[in-house]
Amino acid sequence: MPNDNGLIDEYEKLESQKKDIEQREDELKKEIIELAKEKNTDILFGTHKKCSIKEYEKVIYPEDKTQILELIKKKGLYDKFSSINYFKLNPAIIKGEIDKEIIILTKKEKAFRFSLREIEK
Repeated sequence: MPNDNGLIDEYEKLESQKKDIEQREDELKKEIIELAKEKNTDILFGTHKKCSIKEYEKVIYPEDKTQILELIKKKGLYDKFSSINYFKLNPAIIKGEIDKEIIILTKKEKAFRFSLREIEK
């Protein structure tokens, strides 16, 4: 099996480094939050930069959103809070399974998706 100029190996290495960096970034964020709490401040200073730490409320929805969706519809709020589902609309446009007037308003371009998997031996 040829090595394809080492491109895949380099890509795999970068993906691994990216995961390590993201993990360390999460750890640092937690440490920064704790330090800011200890110092009772929302700004910490580094050598060249300052870091602003703002706490905010994040909404966590249940896995099954049926009940929320039903209530939104029942209360007449569906049009206000609904949005286009691009994950469903995109394939319909690509396959031409939707009204031509909608397709005309869009354009298509080529893109690439990468995925790495272990080589089976």
